[in-house]
Amino acid sequence: MSRNSRRNRHEAAAAAAANDTADFEKRTSEEQLTILEALIEEARASTYEAINSHYRDFLSIRFHGQDPLDEVATLNDKYGLVQSTISPSAQRSSERLDTVGRALRAIVRLAKIHANLKDIDDQILQGDIAVAASSVAEIGELLAELEDDLPLFADAQAVNLLQMQYLKKRSALRAELDYLMAEMYQINDIGSSVVEMVVSYCVMSNYDDALYDNPVAIDDLFFALTKLDLYRDKMDVLADALIHRWFIPLLRNPNESLAVSKVKLSATINVGAYTASSSNRGNGGGGGGDAHTTLSHCELVRDKWSTVLDFIRDEMFHDVSIEEEHTAIYEYLGSRLWAALCPRLHQSLLVPLVPADIDAIGDTQNMVPLLELEERWLGLGLIAEDQMSIKDSICSLLQTYVSKRRRDLLTTVASVLATDDANTVVVGGEGPVTDMLCEYAFSSGGKKGASAKGGKGAFAGARFDEDSDNSLSFPRCSISIHAQTLVEFARETIGFTANADEEVKTAALYFHAVRDAFALYRCLMPCQWSAALVADPKRAFVMYNDCEFICHHLSTLGFRYREKWPQVLRASATFVDVIAAYRALSKACLSPLLTRLRTQIAQALGHSEWLQPMWLSSMIGSGDALDQCYESCEAQLALACGIIGQVAHVGAAHLPRSMYLRILGLLADVAVGHVSRRLEEIASAGDSTARALVRLATPIVALEDWFRSSPPTLASLGDGAAHRGSPISKYCKEWDSFRVQISRLDKMASHISTIT
Repeated sequence: MSRNSRRNRHEAAAAAAANDTADFEKRTSEEQLTILEALIEEARASTYEAINSHYRDFLSIRFHGQDPLDEVATLNDKYGLVQSTISPSAQRSSERLDTVGRALRAIVRLAKIHANLKDIDDQILQGDIAVAASSVAEIGELLAELEDDLPLFADAQAVNLLQMQYLKKRSALRAELDYLMAEMYQINDIGSSVVEMVVSYCVMSNYDDALYDNPVAIDDLFFALTKLDLYRDKMDVLADALIHRWFIPLLRNPNESLAVSKVKLSATINVGAYTASSSNRGNGGGGGGDAHTTLSHCELVRDKWSTVLDFIRDEMFHDVSIEEEHTAIYEYLGSRLWAALCPRLHQSLLVPLVPADIDAIGDTQNMVPLLELEERWLGLGLIAEDQMSIKDSICSLLQTYVSKRRRDLLTTVASVLATDDANTVVVGGEGPVTDMLCEYAFSSGGKKGASAKGGKGAFAGARFDEDSDNSLSFPRCSISIHAQTLVEFARETIGFTANADEEVKTAALYFHAVRDAFALYRCLMPCQWSAALVADPKRAFVMYNDCEFICHHLSTLGFRYREKWPQVLRASATFVDVIAAYRALSKACLSPLLTRLRTQIAQALGHSEWLQPMWLSSMIGSGDALDQCYESCEAQLALACGIIGQVAHVGAAHLPRSMYLRILGLLADVAVGHVSRRLEEIASAGDSTARALVRLATPIVALEDWFRSSPPTLASLGDGAAHRGSPISKYCKEWDSFRVQISRLDKMASHISTIT
């Protein structure tokens, strides 16, 4: 069809529409509504047919390629005429008009969606990315509005068809934006030491090397990303590349070479030397050395980072007016960079510049480069004033000083606790560290006859066994080097708060640092020795001692220095609340081990044949069987008692006397109770049987020696002072029942011997 014929056809249609409009205005309002309803039905049918024809294998050749939007648009004018003629008081007509309006708006939305969908592919191919993004965004809004029109005013099948096409077009546009983003911001690794970013101001062709009719500029890309709300993901990728490829390497080593070059259509920034040299690789650590070295480091970082920031503003946002458009993208990139880099600046540069002497914290001259760097971020619009954390930290330098000291203290404690040191030290009683443990108990009176001069003579009249009435003394036991170091750290650090020259915030720092140090022990040590606590009695016993040792000091640590603390700390500063957690930890250290040991003892005893009633009849006239059974049962008892003996040896060397006896009683109770219950089942026995049973029970009887006599390593606590023996029945519940059964067997043997 020629251009003239098409023009004549459009002119004829326009003339017919004009005549139709003139005739429409002469009708009554009711007639106008009737006509409008009929026209809307025709428009709906043509719109659905056009949609189905375009997306469903061209079912109707007549409507293929036809845009129903022009036809539907004329109905808006007629609807406006009807709306102006109907009085608001005519309720029926108003309701009818409202229904017609909703139906018309639904048809208009469908027509607009169809029109936009048809053009998106061409817009992408031509390079009109901004127009395509606007079309996709508008389609998304129209589809959301159509949700309210289903199913009364819009066909669900047609809407679903348009929804599927919308997702396809959006995905195609998103893939094109990914390609454009990669083309405009190319990051290349050159060798092993150089990283460069090439920023292209515009892209001339698509991924198939087909030229765009309109080259895509950076402004077009940002507009499309904003329209589709995709800029955050893209800026996150770009920010991560800048942080890990430029900012952090320059923070670690500001001596790295940094170069920026520009041509007409692109700009390049690279970091690193093409030939690595000692001058480029030196001074790699940030924040090390003296204050002068750190100041020089800060100045270099300020200069290199400022170059990168200028590149971001001038080249990565080339010809983009961030004050008027794309402000959200620019500010998001800036805040994303600053959120990741500010803590590193604080940690690597600001904290090392904080003076170690609290009297010198007023001198902030060395921190000027950091302030200038932060002002540079603010001046470029990458951050807002409320994000200037470096300035806030310098203004509150005392708090920064406090945080630095606290971090250093906790780092020291954590490094000590993390060491794999299994050595132990004996404390308590009259050991070499008795004065450290018990100085408060005896300096305020102690037991009668104790000297006030301290030292060994101060404890000559004191007893440290389980019956001692010295509640503030700590029993003799073995603790780990970790626990000893932790307590020494706590005593030394909390002593700083007693200095009258210390500020209140500094005193609070030391107090909370000590509390955090005790929390570190509870977090690190159980995890570090988790496997050994179940398998190794020594490790479990030492961990238990550590917890009790720490609890002993927590109970009085705050009270000793309370009067010397600032008034603010006196009201609430205490360590007593931490004791409960350590008590629970001490129990948790022993419970798995004791459960395992008691199970092993029970398994070692097994179902001892000699303790079964049927064994009595089998002994008569079976000498060989008797000897074999005797040896088997003797081996079982020896194994069970051997387990108890091994634990007793370890416990005697490391545990306090009272806890040693309690654990020994728990383990012995398994074997003693097992044997006692089996002996009770034997109502009567002959002389040889009774004597054999008594001989077999000898290892159980021998367990009493561990309770009556002091362990070899704890037999003496200096100057001939010895522990008093403790009866086994106090710690072993089944012992009295067992002794009754042994006495009964002895009487059987004695009675039979007397009769004989």
